[in-house]
Amino acid sequence: FPASRPQHTVVTMVSALQLAMYPLRAAALAYACYLAFTIRLYAVNKFGRVIHEFDPWFNFRATEYLVDHGPRAFFDWYDEMVWYPLGRPVGTTIYPGLQFVSAGIFYLLQAIGQPMTINDVCVFVPPLFAIFTTLATGALAYEVFRNADVAVASAAVMAISPAHLMRSIAGGYDNESIAVFAMVLTFYLYVRSLRSPTSGWLGVLTGLSYFFMVAAWGGYVFVLNLIALHGAVTVLIGRYTTQLHLGYTLFYVIGTVLAIQLPIVGWTPLKSMEQLSGLATFALLQLEYAIRLYRWNRVKAYGAAAAAAAVVVAILMPTGYFGPLSARVRGLFVEHTKTGNPLVDSVAEHQATPASMYVRYLHHAYYLGFFGFIGTVIYAVFKRDATDAELFLFLYALTTAYFSRKMVRLLLLLGAPSSIYAGTSVALMCVWSLQQFGIGGSSSGSNGGDGDDDDASTSTSTTTVRSGSSSSSKKGKKAKKTSNTDIGGTFANFKAIYDRADIVRKLVAVLLLFTSVYSALRFYEHCQMIAPPLSQPSVITEGRYRD
Repeated sequence: FPASRPQHTVVTMVSALQLAMYPLRAAALAYACYLAFTIRLYAVNKFGRVIHEFDPWFNFRATEYLVDHGPRAFFDWYDEMVWYPLGRPVGTTIYPGLQFVSAGIFYLLQAIGQPMTINDVCVFVPPLFAIFTTLATGALAYEVFRNADVAVASAAVMAISPAHLMRSIAGGYDNESIAVFAMVLTFYLYVRSLRSPTSGWLGVLTGLSYFFMVAAWGGYVFVLNLIALHGAVTVLIGRYTTQLHLGYTLFYVIGTVLAIQLPIVGWTPLKSMEQLSGLATFALLQLEYAIRLYRWNRVKAYGAAAAAAAVVVAILMPTGYFGPLSARVRGLFVEHTKTGNPLVDSVAEHQATPASMYVRYLHHAYYLGFFGFIGTVIYAVFKRDATDAELFLFLYALTTAYFSRKMVRLLLLLGAPSSIYAGTSVALMCVWSLQQFGIGGSSSGSNGGDGDDDDASTSTSTTTVRSGSSSSSKKGKKAKKTSNTDIGGTFANFKAIYDRADIVRKLVAVLLLFTSVYSALRFYEHCQMIAPPLSQPSVITEGRYRD
């Protein structure tokens, strides 16, 4: 509740409704988790507990081998039953996170007296991690917008979004079924480490989560590059903070040290061209820290660092130290049929994504997410500075929108940001509409009382660190004050009209409530309609008797 509210105020119906919002939000989140699990069970309910398709079957066999023979034999395993007649060295060609997670669940169920077969565990891992992904998406949305309603709405959209559903149905035992959770969790922990000067230590958890992502899926390259991009952009636009330096440093050092322990990864984080951005941002942050600590001349320091980097590259490049871009990465920047790798070029899911696929796999989240994206950007530009978390979500949405356009399979990456922005649109429309009828408190304020009280002190501390010197800080504050005054004058007339148009606001509120409810129902129906065909196992053919 607002801090200025007297403690002796009589509890009115409005305040009672506000108090009731907490269990309602908890119930809505629990129902979203229930839907996230049950919507993925169509294949199980119809065909039984069956593993789907080729890759899930290999992953199942690998998990079975891990449970039967142990980790050491697993990494030394040479499977002669695949890639005939050559066979496959499994330990050096597999991301083992999926197998180890499933084996851990298998042993845990045995320990608590609820044993399941390894087949059943593998079948139910995707819907189980869909619940975790739902919660992680809600946590990321809350950390960005500091609004519980937005968090619950975002989680609800992500729970049944076909963009995530297509890679997480029961029996679809593939790497992406756990990797999406690892990716969203890593992003949440990263932006959480940027909240205040005392939260940088959470970079340790970010590094551990990143290692989980590396072990789960080759898409960890995207996670590394997105976090590196955010760190570099934040520094280059003059928003360097101590928590950014500490959080990113811990994330990169711990995550990289752990990642190189995996045989399939090895030293590629320090040699592959597509992963060197993480190292470059790490070096940039250390340089910025040294400049501020020792008060070096910024231009000279950056020039010397650039010259040193050029010398190192010139020495190492002829030796073949740096690896080339992979064919799949090249396919993100050239036509999918011109990567030079026939295997990559021939795969249908590597083709460019037609517009109809966005409507199919995002549905109303496609439009509502766009409106939420534009609305939050306008709000950040004209009303206040964007936070580091909002900047991260902005970059997250832009990069996934671009990459999803290049490959059909990468629509999976767009699921979380589209769900968050769509949830933002729906939640804020509903909250504003209810406020017009006196439900939910005053319509003033962006967070509706959900934010922490220490945000102001955090913002002040962060702003102090960002400023280069005391004089430039004063000038920046003066300019910002003048800019805010101009903006306030620009919108003063609109605010006056807004305050007087009570009837119009209520009519608009009714229309927005109807639109939100209708869109939510249509989205739910679409997801329930598309779930059965997405759940159809390719290893089973359905037929019908003539009689």
